Amino acid sequence: MTHRLFLLLPLLAAACAGRDAGSPAATLGCSGEVRLRNVGNMAVEQAFFSAAGPGNWGPDLLTAGDIPPGGDRAVMATPGRNAVRIVFANGRAAEMPAMDVCTTPTLSIAPTELIASR
Repeated sequence: MTHRLFLLLPLLAAACAGRDAGSPAATLGCSGEVRLRNVGNMAVEQAFFSAAGPGNWGPDLLTAGDIPPGGDRAVMATPGRNAVRIVFANGRAAEMPAMDVCTTPTLSIAPTELIASR
């Protein structure tokens, strides 16, 4: 019996190591709150987060108004990995294909890039 347990331990360790950050176990305790920080010089008009991926954007999370340059706002996304789309006041958009909102809950929005961080 003891030998069987030792044979199973490497398999269990491999299964745990293979868990992805977007898995239900990894999102436990994560509310999905994301802090959007506009570090650019143009207002941000719209923000979309989609756990389903690009093209399935759903509702704009900035219905309460724009984020002015230097401003920030908290929004709620689905815990785990999300695609992100940000639309600026001039209509230009920036996208990020995958952001784990549980491990990097802050998104700095610059005119040429989106930067996820803690």
